[in-house]
Amino acid sequence: MPVAIDSEDAFLSSPDPLLESNKPSLSALAEQRLPIVIPWHPEQVIYPGQLFHSRLSRTQNPWSKISPFIDAEQEQETGRVPRRMVYLSADGGTSGSFKSTKSQSTTAKEDHESYGFTATVDLGFCSASGSLQYDRHLSTNNDDVKTSVRSSYRCGSVLLRQAPELTTEAQIELKYGDGLEGFEDRFGDYYLFGYNIGGDNTMMVSTNSQSMSLAERRTLSVKIESFFFDIEFTTHFDSAEASASASLRVTGYDSLLHTVIDQSQSWAASATADFDRMQRDTAKMRNLGSTLPTRVEKKAEEVGLLLSPTAVFGDRAVKVNNSPYTPIAALERDVDESLCERLVKSGLVVEMVLIPVRSLRSVQYWITEDDII
Repeated sequence: MPVAIDSEDAFLSSPDPLLESNKPSLSALAEQRLPIVIPWHPEQVIYPGQLFHSRLSRTQNPWSKISPFIDAEQEQETGRVPRRMVYLSADGGTSGSFKSTKSQSTTAKEDHESYGFTATVDLGFCSASGSLQYDRHLSTNNDDVKTSVRSSYRCGSVLLRQAPELTTEAQIELKYGDGLEGFEDRFGDYYLFGYNIGGDNTMMVSTNSQSMSLAERRTLSVKIESFFFDIEFTTHFDSAEASASASLRVTGYDSLLHTVIDQSQSWAASATADFDRMQRDTAKMRNLGSTLPTRVEKKAEEVGLLLSPTAVFGDRAVKVNNSPYTPIAALERDVDESLCERLVKSGLVVEMVLIPVRSLRSVQYWITEDDII
């Protein structure tokens, strides 16, 4: 089975700490010659059968500009069986997942200081004493809350039904040139087997609030005693200080709309216009995640991909009831390059499946056989 990689391996972005995984990197999978699944975007249209250089995976364009496979025109000229791209939902259904993670930390600190001193003077006929007391109380509080919500929906794949055939030039490279290593260095070591159709929606909300209160009291006491009178008085000097601040950061994306949000706001009051706007954006992104399956199926219908078994009556395609005994053939539909282009540009292609070219039977044939070209 293909192994998925994290989005940061295909797009150089910072990872979400709440969604971290132990999935291997693209380069690690390529070294082991394993199938790879990479996330995709609607800005670049790549068709099944195109070659990929894993060693160039972190460059702007790792896709090969030349192909070792015969094209559709050559297939017609030679009378060979044309390659087929099909939409396939092998299990007759769809799959979806929803994950919500929350972490919270609270730090509270209380600090109290108190000290004083006293001085006394005795003059015989009278005595005087004075004291100064200082009290300080500091209270701090820090709250951090992080919430991550992820929705994922898959409704099938567009795949090559049979592997494309090699050109004579590619066969010669394998048999008489530099072999498999030279072939992969020239054309690419992976080819695009197909797309995974669906959508992803992820959002992370991070809030931080801090508060501080400081109270100080200075107490001065004076006492005078004599033969004729006594005097005593006490006075207080009080001061207080308090502050509070909070910050909110919202990050997220929606693959179907190709929308990314990354907003942060700090405020000292209980509410601001910017804070209200961020709340609305957060609610909107959350709603997009909850309606992801409906939006994916509607978008697929708009671009011309029917996701459920159909029966054709005249020029009309009519949906029929699903059955657990529906044969796989009923869930397979031919797909052309025009539909592939619409699928990619619509945002429905969320992942691309890459297969090592050395796994192709035709590649292994020309490496091991003694046939003369």
